[in-house]
Amino acid sequence: MEVIIELLESNACPKCAVVKERVEKVARELGVTIKLLDPINDYDRIVQLGILTSPAIVINGKVKFAGVIPTEEKIRKAIMEEIS
Repeated sequence: MEVIIELLESNACPKCAVVKERVEKVARELGVTIKLLDPINDYDRIVQLGILTSPAIVINGKVKFAGVIPTEEKIRKAIMEEIS
């Protein structure tokens, strides 16, 4: 099953760099695709998902984390839930 991660991050968000690094690392390990959501150009998608804060991690269209810095293990677990 294909898993797609949408990651909402912003340069003005201090948590975002940490989350982006963790998501990219886990995604590489698992061979998962990441799409970065731009706060301006992807505004309609962000509203559709109901995301109100960054960083946010969406996996297969489901918001899994928003406004927090999840551990690599929690990110991995959320991805694996979508694979199984």
